[in-house]
Amino acid sequence: MSKNNSFAAVVLAAGLGTRMKSDLPKVLHYLGDMSLAERAIRKIAALGPEKIIVITGHRADLVEAELRKRLGPGITEKLVFVRQKLLKGSGRAVQEAMPEIRKYASVMVLCGDAPLFRAETARKMLGYYIKHSPDCLVMTAELAEPGSYGRVKRDHAGSVAAIVEAADADAWEKAIKEVNSGTYFFRVKALTGAVKNLKKKGSKGEFYLTDAVENIIAAGGKAAAFKLTDPTEMTGINSRADLAAAYAMLNRRKAADLMAQGVTVVDPANTYIEESTVIGRDTVIYPGVFIKGVSIIGRGCKIGPCGVIEDCRIDDGAVIKYSCALESSRVRAGAIVGPFARLRPLSDIGPSAEIGNFAEVKKSRIGRGSKMHHHSYVGDTEMGDKVNIGAGTITCNYDGVHKNRTVIGAGAFIGSNTNLVAPVTIGAGAYTAAGSTITEDVPGGALGIARARQVVKQLKKRAK
Repeated sequence: MSKNNSFAAVVLAAGLGTRMKSDLPKVLHYLGDMSLAERAIRKIAALGPEKIIVITGHRADLVEAELRKRLGPGITEKLVFVRQKLLKGSGRAVQEAMPEIRKYASVMVLCGDAPLFRAETARKMLGYYIKHSPDCLVMTAELAEPGSYGRVKRDHAGSVAAIVEAADADAWEKAIKEVNSGTYFFRVKALTGAVKNLKKKGSKGEFYLTDAVENIIAAGGKAAAFKLTDPTEMTGINSRADLAAAYAMLNRRKAADLMAQGVTVVDPANTYIEESTVIGRDTVIYPGVFIKGVSIIGRGCKIGPCGVIEDCRIDDGAVIKYSCALESSRVRAGAIVGPFARLRPLSDIGPSAEIGNFAEVKKSRIGRGSKMHHHSYVGDTEMGDKVNIGAGTITCNYDGVHKNRTVIGAGAFIGSNTNLVAPVTIGAGAYTAAGSTITEDVPGGALGIARARQVVKQLKKRAK
């Protein structure tokens, strides 16, 4: 937009959310990896508004602090918080924000508890608004069961004539299927007089922003509708059941997108993949998997079932067997992890390496082709290529004060039930004897033995 067409966005985030039955404000409840308000703000920020005006009310300090913390400097520098003093509807919220809104030519208004609209839909709506230049543009949808949504009345020419709240609608108006989503674009010049003339309505004496649309039309302004092709995008969150339903919708969308790109999702209804995840073609995702955060999975991988992957990168051809937990780690091409394995943050599993059942890796690099098949813990370790870790091996990395490093050279063989007391280095090609507690470095090619010599004694026969 040009400077003369500069626009701000207003996010309505002041409500109590009483039906959530929660001490937490409704807009701070999480849907996947983001709160409802954060989702709305991030999508709107992508449109490039000059400012994002967030109207807070209930527990405003908490809402504002959480959003500043989560959104980061790129978005927070655009945020302006306006605290709604009188919680009397969306119209009142916009009235109280007008000193900020007046600085711009246009304003987008949306609810902070309607997180399912797509970023692409928001871009299309903005494009429609720029092209047709109405004084008010309302996002609408047609619903088979309009329920409590406000009905959109049109005139004989097909233009928006009014928005009637369900509680105030007569029988004819209630039969209308086109409803208001609660998202708008306004020319600020038209909006200024329209909100100034809002009247209290209903038993609670609230000010409806929908009446501003009617006021604009009455003043000779033009109102238009931008109709959604997918009505689920306008879904609002008012209860825990709504939150669960919204999560299911997001998950179905993501699974459908991935399958269209060549990923096999065996059971989409029982697989949970957050929006920021990227997965390559010919990868198979089995049921019960949770893929969270910013995770990137390559081509031809097999994932699951019943595992959790968060903020990980998994390269082409890797296999994550059932019941594994991976966090902030890298699994390189052709590696195999699991079953029942755990990768804690900053683990790097090398190409064709194998991490087996009941094995745990933390902040360690496992070299190419190295094997750690079962019942072992490796933490704060630099491991070379083609190392064999025997069952029951532990790197004793914590001395009560510091986390210490272990270095295991290429081709080393660590015998079963070895304790490597860090800091310690096992040289390339070195061996440790089973059952050893290694406290000193073992040079390359040497054998480290640190255990008591076995003694076998004959038992004396006891008198009966």
